Amino acid sequence: MREIVRLVVVLTLICVVTAGALEILRVQLEPRIEMQEDLNVRGPALASLFGKPADELLANKVVFHHNDVDYPIFYLKENGEVTSLAIEAAGKGGYGGDVSIMIGIDLKRNRTLGMEIIKHAETPGVGSRIEKESFRKQWQKLPSTEDVALGKQIAAISGATYSSRAAINASNQIIAQVRDSKDEILALIQKKENG
Repeated sequence: MREIVRLVVVLTLICVVTAGALEILRVQLEPRIEMQEDLNVRGPALASLFGKPADELLANKVVFHHNDVDYPIFYLKENGEVTSLAIEAAGKGGYGGDVSIMIGIDLKRNRTLGMEIIKHAETPGVGSRIEKESFRKQWQKLPSTEDVALGKQIAAISGATYSSRAAINASNQIIAQVRDSKDEILALIQKKENG
């Protein structure tokens, strides 16, 4: 009996030490992981939306926290004024789970610049067609002051309605953030710029 107790104690200590070491490593590496994700996942989307190299845009990032959700927001400044935003959100209801997209918003013209897919787990060949340019280009020049509607402004992908709806859900989250919290977002950007 004594031997079993000793083995349990030793195994418990090993597990606690290992879990602690892994947590410390995760905390230390988290900024590097986020930087790599920005560069390799969000960077191409930003370059496409803003028409500038990603390395010029990645430093212009804030995270807007609203209703227990963090929204990564990248911004473009011209002549000292924020002219465009690129906001990422995850839309619920995709066939394979959440669909994360990024939408560019032209603040001067109150319209969208376009939409890029950031992450998804949709079925290859069916739901994954949300990545196709023919689907994504439907987000160009939409009004950024009203919700996006499936069937009205955006044609769903045949056989991938869940994926299409998830993209719409994420779009409407982003539009709601700009419509309802634009001043807060710009104040957050100003605070970052002031340093």
